[in-house]
Amino acid sequence: MRQLTILLFVATAFLHCSKKATLPPADTLFTLVPAEYSGVDFANMVKYTEELNCYTFRNFYNGGGVGLGDFNNDGLVDIFFCANMSSNKLYLNKGDLRFEDITEKAGVGSKGVWTSGVSVADVNGDGWLDLYVMKSGPPGGAQRHNELFINNGPPSENETAGFTPTFTEQAKAYGIADEGLSVHGAFFDYDLDGDLDLYLLNNSLRSVGGYDLIPGQRNKPDPAGGNKLYRNDGDHFTNVTTEAGIYSSNIGFGLGVSVGDLNLDGWPDLFVSNDFFERDYIYLNNADGTFREVLEQCVKETSMGSMGADIADLNNDAWPDIFVTEMLPPDDRRIKTKTKFEDWDLYQREVKAGYFHQFTRNTLQMNLGAGGTTEANPVFTEISRMAGVHATDWSWGALAFDMDNDGYRDLFVANGIGKDLTDQDYVNFYSDPDNVRAALAKEGKAITQMVDAMPSEKLPNYAFRNLLAEGRSKERLPAFKNMAAEWGLAEPSFSNGSAYADLDNDGDLDLVINNQDMPAFIYRNNSRQLDPENHYLTLELIGEGANTRALGAKALAICGGSRYYAEVAPMRGFESTVDSRLHFGLGKHAVVDTLVVIWPDGRKTLLTTVEADRQLTLRQRESEAEKDGEAAMADWLLHSASGQQGYRLLPGKPPFGFTHQENPFNDFDRDHLIFHMLSAEGPPMASADVNGDGLPDFFVGGAKDQAGALFLSSGNSYRRINDFLEQDKLSEDTDALFFDADGDGDQDLYVASGGNEFPQTSSALLDRLYLNRGGRFEKATLPPLLVFESTGAVAAADYDQDGDTDLFVGERLKPFIYGVPGDGYLLLNDGEGRFTDMSNARAPALKRIGMISAAAWADVDADGDPDLVLAGEYIPVQVLRNEGGSLGNPEPVANSSGWWNCLTLADLDGDGDIDLAAGNHGLNSRFKATSEKPVTMWVNDFDQNGSVEQLICVYNGDESYPMALRNDLVTHMPLLKKKYLKFNNYANQRIEDIFSPEQLQNAIKLEAQTMASAIFLNDGSGSFEMKALPTEAQSSPVYAIAAKDLNGDGLPELVIGGNLSRAKPETGIYMGSYGWVLHNVGGGDFKALWPHESGLLVNGEIRSLLWAGPTLLIGKNNGPVEAFKLSKPEF
Repeated sequence: MRQLTILLFVATAFLHCSKKATLPPADTLFTLVPAEYSGVDFANMVKYTEELNCYTFRNFYNGGGVGLGDFNNDGLVDIFFCANMSSNKLYLNKGDLRFEDITEKAGVGSKGVWTSGVSVADVNGDGWLDLYVMKSGPPGGAQRHNELFINNGPPSENETAGFTPTFTEQAKAYGIADEGLSVHGAFFDYDLDGDLDLYLLNNSLRSVGGYDLIPGQRNKPDPAGGNKLYRNDGDHFTNVTTEAGIYSSNIGFGLGVSVGDLNLDGWPDLFVSNDFFERDYIYLNNADGTFREVLEQCVKETSMGSMGADIADLNNDAWPDIFVTEMLPPDDRRIKTKTKFEDWDLYQREVKAGYFHQFTRNTLQMNLGAGGTTEANPVFTEISRMAGVHATDWSWGALAFDMDNDGYRDLFVANGIGKDLTDQDYVNFYSDPDNVRAALAKEGKAITQMVDAMPSEKLPNYAFRNLLAEGRSKERLPAFKNMAAEWGLAEPSFSNGSAYADLDNDGDLDLVINNQDMPAFIYRNNSRQLDPENHYLTLELIGEGANTRALGAKALAICGGSRYYAEVAPMRGFESTVDSRLHFGLGKHAVVDTLVVIWPDGRKTLLTTVEADRQLTLRQRESEAEKDGEAAMADWLLHSASGQQGYRLLPGKPPFGFTHQENPFNDFDRDHLIFHMLSAEGPPMASADVNGDGLPDFFVGGAKDQAGALFLSSGNSYRRINDFLEQDKLSEDTDALFFDADGDGDQDLYVASGGNEFPQTSSALLDRLYLNRGGRFEKATLPPLLVFESTGAVAAADYDQDGDTDLFVGERLKPFIYGVPGDGYLLLNDGEGRFTDMSNARAPALKRIGMISAAAWADVDADGDPDLVLAGEYIPVQVLRNEGGSLGNPEPVANSSGWWNCLTLADLDGDGDIDLAAGNHGLNSRFKATSEKPVTMWVNDFDQNGSVEQLICVYNGDESYPMALRNDLVTHMPLLKKKYLKFNNYANQRIEDIFSPEQLQNAIKLEAQTMASAIFLNDGSGSFEMKALPTEAQSSPVYAIAAKDLNGDGLPELVIGGNLSRAKPETGIYMGSYGWVLHNVGGGDFKALWPHESGLLVNGEIRSLLWAGPTLLIGKNNGPVEAFKLSKPEF
């Protein structure tokens, strides 16, 4: 019996071990490696108490990081986990994804002290990786300071690899034993002296409230809790924070630091993401031991509660991009129950106090280059909403790496928090002092009970596949699709730090995630098994001197027309360190044609015809002697495409000076539920030879309380004439044109009055016609209207073919009842400048046609008379054909209803007929629209209080939900408060759930089916096919388009401009454009030229574009007129 028992035990143990030895099948791109197999049983467990919890320590749920590196130089990457309330753990990689816990042997445990982040680097330059561990949590304790574990190396000269490493803690000896709320540290050689310096990221010791929005706080150093820059001086580090130009204040709530050469000048730069109200930082290296902080010159908007971040090239153009995580949920339920946005007034106070434009969402800053020189500041366009990565809920780690070896970096986001700290029902309950007092009055654990009451929900992580790999060869701005479920990465969790490395050396990148209150994840990447035709190349770079891992080195792999760029900067994401080896997914390329490595000192290594699917070790000491690597790379990147189209736009001085000054009217004070202001759509510009000297003269419109100006040529200069315009400066100028109204052979001026400021009883809405009397202008009388109207567009043509010029005038909106469709007016000229409204007789279809923003006359059907083309908000691009002096019914282009802002006419495809180009809202927005899933706006006085409400609804998944949050809805429609006492009641509520059928039946319902700016190609008969403009053109709303053949090939290029800053914080502003030149490649196709290619780079909100010979004039809302001159140099 005893022998049988032993046999059964042995058999059971054998079966158990066999089960342990089995990895899950490679059914998905990633498979979770069981702890029973890997030997990694780490779990970052936290338990709140009455003394230590998220109320007493705000970073209680921030979790811990992951540090990856080969600590014993055996070719296998080991794992270090940070723990908050237990000991950190170090696992030695034994091969085949099996690990051994060597924490105690290695001497790197730190039980009883809160650890946050970890940096893995060879700090002392001896060839062995060290550990720098960041501490946080309550003060006090022997190990409370940051710890620097120096690797002791091999135990003997004969045992140089494969041993169990041990470490000695030496933070105090090296001078970096800080005791703040440290989050992460980035080792990098900022002064290029050959050793590794340290940027230490701290989270302020002070509470968030009490000093926010005070100007100037950023410049006041906080020696105890501020960020620090330490220079490596050999055997110790020296604090050089202040002299290097680094902010070290107590408002720096840093959560992420990333290193990268953002302007490709050969010197490492920094991006720092800050939580709460302080803005992020971009530090550009001045190459003299100092930095300049230039975020406001480089980007237009940032995340508000910025968390983790990563710098990487996401579109294979070799310019480093920046991805930052935040906390905006993607689904309607969590948006409506967990999210609160700032209102307009608070946002404006923050901007005025110096805290910049920050918004609740992830941000993806795409690097557009440095404007032609690497010494200049790089400029970025923020495209997260267009790219589909703006909302990932409560997110921490951000990592950019090629998960499937298809040649493009994907994005991973570690997600989740142990308690929903922003649950609005919870916050609302405990914002009542009576409820707080009642909780505190309870005997025992009052705070613990309050924490117990917080909701908790595990969330899946995100794995965004880069869609540039799907053959979008013409695109240069990436889009992403969440593939977490399909790729096996969607296990709900509370994930924080994360890092990647090829743990099993099979040619793809595995993933390690540190979770809170649950076991850590180790994901095996199965790319090589599932898609072996996707190739890779791994580079191990061995540096000279003390920088043994060559941090700061760059590599560029060129395969045919594809290029792949990477930098050695392993500290990235959130509190974590990735493997320092560079991994290139190469897609279908089995050979790298050219491989260039630029070492930190500027020398280069150049290889050709490099076979893929292997690890290649390169050494700095074997590189070329000349230090010309950076110059060669920068020259190639900046000038390889520049000017190839045969022209360039050069900044110039405009022929006249004019600065548009927008008035501070706040549309949201009256129209509480809209998201974009309608009162900032100027200035218009118009040009004609007014004084008959053969030179162009110009009109530029003014804002409310600012007169427009007429500029008349006078030899080589222009003189300003605006005395006749001063009498009408109360009006907001929204459109303008020159035409001969009275048939006397000179140019008269029509100025449209509009905006959203005035009631319909205000004469400031009256359009103006100024007749030219030999250079002196006098106001003429226009047809009387029952009410004054806000004009959006005016267009002139002899529509009745009687020899004089008639007008179309379109209503933009009805003030105080925005959303109610407006009218169009057909004004018949008697030949002497007197106009009669003929709309009812000759164009009855113009009645209530919609909110018109653009109009143009053109003979689109080639029958010899001008037809009318219209566009506007919530209406399609449409044609009203001229039928013997009368206009027929509108003929809309299919599925083209949008938020159109402007129209331009030109023969875009060279086939001899008139095509259209139209500017729309764009795709870089939370407002997404298709014909199947349109954006809708319901307009009605829903609560019968005498004022109109506008409810805008957008699809989220398969249902359409109002964009308005619960508080906004019930504040302005109190009758709904009883129905939605709790935020949770409002989650997933459709418009049909909120209002009765009777209320909706009486409402106006408007639809937008597309937000893409587009061209419309004419088939010759006046029928049009809509075709979206390139992705770059969708990066912001387009308000102006100018067509001109810039290279003499007979095809017009398009210059477009826009942006919109007057938008509610919950949608964010729309400032993704610096103006784009769209090069016409024929066949109705266009290629967007980037600033270093076209020369066009304009800051601000463009509202009008006007060619005057070779000079492009640019009218900006609330800004000066700018000019660029067309140049055709020999390239």
